[in-house]
Amino acid sequence: YISEETNRFAQQLMSKRSQRRTSRLAKWTVTNKSEIKSFFGLILYMDLVKLPKISDYWSNDKMFGQDYAKKIMSRNRFELLLRMLHFSDNSQATANDRLYKIRRLIDDLNQNFKAFFTPNISLCVDESMIPFRGRIIFRQYLKQKRHKYGIKVFKLCTVPGYTCKLEVYAGKHCDTSNTTPTNVVMGLCRHLFKKGHILYTDNWYTSVDLAEKLLDEDMHLVGTLRKNRRRLPKNVMNAKLKRGEYVAAENEKGITVMKWRDKREVSLLSTKHTAKFVNTTNKRGQ
Repeated sequence: YISEETNRFAQQLMSKRSQRRTSRLAKWTVTNKSEIKSFFGLILYMDLVKLPKISDYWSNDKMFGQDYAKKIMSRNRFELLLRMLHFSDNSQATANDRLYKIRRLIDDLNQNFKAFFTPNISLCVDESMIPFRGRIIFRQYLKQKRHKYGIKVFKLCTVPGYTCKLEVYAGKHCDTSNTTPTNVVMGLCRHLFKKGHILYTDNWYTSVDLAEKLLDEDMHLVGTLRKNRRRLPKNVMNAKLKRGEYVAAENEKGITVMKWRDKREVSLLSTKHTAKFVNTTNKRGQ
């Protein structure tokens, strides 16, 4: 469908504009599935072999030593495909879906992620940033990320770093499914319920409410915890600890909340572990 939608957009664009003979758009020819595959192959190649500019992949300068891209397609054809690339019909766009143009692509990716890999028992939910400094209404700023500006993506991953599912965050006013950490996790993990997985999260996601919902779906939760979460045991969260000390409590549903102090206090929640501690030693016997 990518070749079909790309051809459709090219036709729509050229019908709205009068093209001069020297215009690059006037040289457009219909693309096909094979050429689109070659195009994406070049995109992947460019990620592996990084050069300052796209045009450098077709440069005759011996310093770059690039011959691969020339064998696939010309630079003008690549840039023309890049301009025309589409995944949906613009005329059918809906005003309340900011991701309409790539919605079908995201759905297909998630379907293939699920079909071609069986995840490990251990899962992890976190957000990542696709670097982007262009103009888009749902661009995010996350100061703790290496790339601070970009498009935020929620991901469910497993060993060895495989993405099981992803959701693009389109802004709180339009993205009704990803408005709270609990909704994010439940949406990402829904296809893996009732299989006994263990989910690891950071303190933005972890809560007692999420732990209870996951237990109902036969999934365990282990993660760091923020002190201001609701329904936490006060005797644990208010305890004053010295270095090396810990305190823990387990409720009737098997949800354990623990606080431990090293250089600073760390709070954890787990439905997989009990409040009992086991002494261990490292390779130096300490």
